[in-house]
Amino acid sequence: MKVYVAGALSSKEKSNRTPTRVVVDYLQNVHKMCRVSGQLRKRGYAPYVPALDMLLGLTCGDWDEAEYRGLGMEFLEICDAVLVISDSWGVQKEVERAIELGIPVYRSLEELYGGSS
Repeated sequence: MKVYVAGALSSKEKSNRTPTRVVVDYLQNVHKMCRVSGQLRKRGYAPYVPALDMLLGLTCGDWDEAEYRGLGMEFLEICDAVLVISDSWGVQKEVERAIELGIPVYRSLEELYGGSS
């Protein structure tokens, strides 16, 4: 089963948002998505972490925000499920699109595992 792992990239905390804090929050959130994806992979799922598109963007060097978001949405459309590990404006857009496409949305690993048994 292909699972799109959706999560916030930035902190909801808006005070004390130094450039360094923004980067640290981003990296910590990507880490959480990767950690969950590792758990999924060990159970036989094929996880997709849209936050890792930044690696491709770094290689290309000239992507804008639309290209990052667009690639993730294209992958969302071929996934069998969406797993939300934290919420944000962007995650809400991903959830809305999944619902439009009839793709089930799960809010925890337990819910996903229970839904796939």
